[in-house]
Amino acid sequence: MKSELVTPTHLARKAVVYIRQSTPHQVATNQESLRLQYALRQRARELGWHEAD
Repeated sequence: MKSELVTPTHLARKAVVYIRQSTPHQVATNQESLRLQYALRQRARELGWHEAD
């Protein structure tokens, strides 16, 4: 789902979404945090940014 607020000028810039590395314990006990991090990455893709190398 694209947004009219995101212009080609915005998309020409790099979007950096940091997905932090978690310990197995953190992954098991903080599922919501992990889900939100990946949702933010997906939203950037939906708005038109591409995955980096």
